[in-house]
Amino acid sequence: MPLDYPADPVHPLAAVTHAAPYDYYRRLAEGPSLRFDARLDGWLATGAAGVRAVLDHPACRVRPPELAVPHKLAGTPCGAIFAELVRMNEGERHAVPKQVLAHALGQVDLARLQARTLDLAQAQLPGSATRLNDAIFELPLFVVADLLGFAPAQWPALAAWTRDFVACLSPLSNGAQLAGAQAAAEALLQRFSVLLREGHALPGSLLHDVVAGARQAGWQASNGVLANLVGLLSQTCDATAGLLGNAIVALCAQPELSTQLSAAPELWPAMLREVGRHDPSIHNTRRYTAEDVEFNGVRVPAGQMIVVVLASACHDACEHAKPVAPGFGHGCHVCPGQSIAHTIATACLQAWADALERLPLAWTYLPSLNARIPVFAPGAGA
Repeated sequence: MPLDYPADPVHPLAAVTHAAPYDYYRRLAEGPSLRFDARLDGWLATGAAGVRAVLDHPACRVRPPELAVPHKLAGTPCGAIFAELVRMNEGERHAVPKQVLAHALGQVDLARLQARTLDLAQAQLPGSATRLNDAIFELPLFVVADLLGFAPAQWPALAAWTRDFVACLSPLSNGAQLAGAQAAAEALLQRFSVLLREGHALPGSLLHDVVAGARQAGWQASNGVLANLVGLLSQTCDATAGLLGNAIVALCAQPELSTQLSAAPELWPAMLREVGRHDPSIHNTRRYTAEDVEFNGVRVPAGQMIVVVLASACHDACEHAKPVAPGFGHGCHVCPGQSIAHTIATACLQAWADALERLPLAWTYLPSLNARIPVFAPGAGA
């Protein structure tokens, strides 16, 4: 059961960690699809129509035009990675790398991935709330590290560094967390550099497909390749942990689901899709206007921030709404690893189902302005 929260979120950024923000998201979707919010000093895009319109607009960028790298990261190892990440940048320089990465991820054998993840998850059953909190991050990162060609002995360090590194992407991080992120960035870049030099690690791996694709496409920037390899781990971190954690919350809140899934295991993928629709990993994202833009008669000047309330799109009650897949984005920045994340999460849940039924849980959520990731604690009867 969730621990207590205030009755209603005060704004969309607070809704991310609210116990039950779903009625609030429905009300947002019923209002104007684009509006100015003085409390956030920015614009809100809500509902399926508003979210789609902003994410599809070429003048709505993932970064402010004059600030490709956040000030706090400029001149640091984290900043060097950030500047190369295709998910955080636009323009011609990043178009080819984006295609290379999407193609490589599309070549992953999902049936083989499912079987491998089941094996790894069954070997690490979460026997306590504390262990579960670690496992929802670690297992997906172990699986992706395995896909990339890292040896099992390296996985724990890679997972720890990745969790430290993603702190640089959050505006809530303190000085100590940012310092840890810089050290983690250097360590991750060094490990990928070594792996790239070790030919025996390449054949049959995701890393091989990325490197081969980069060579074929003429993507010669080695720093850019390294940065986006780190990006594959960092993108796995919060998004897959949120998907997995929110699915566990759904199982706890609706015990009948476990019975249904036990009787019909083929329903697991559909259950994950429904969790991603109802309670996605990522509730908000940002866009910045590179020029004046207009949506349905509402003019947004250049240089404005738009908070895109992804979670409101899937709670849009409009009969004709076609919600985006909110946890994995939409448009030119849709995540190409969505099928991989769903496969990993499905396999983990299948492996852990019996253990989870014996584990009474309560939960709050990690502090975040964007990602909805449960933090589990022992529940009643533990």
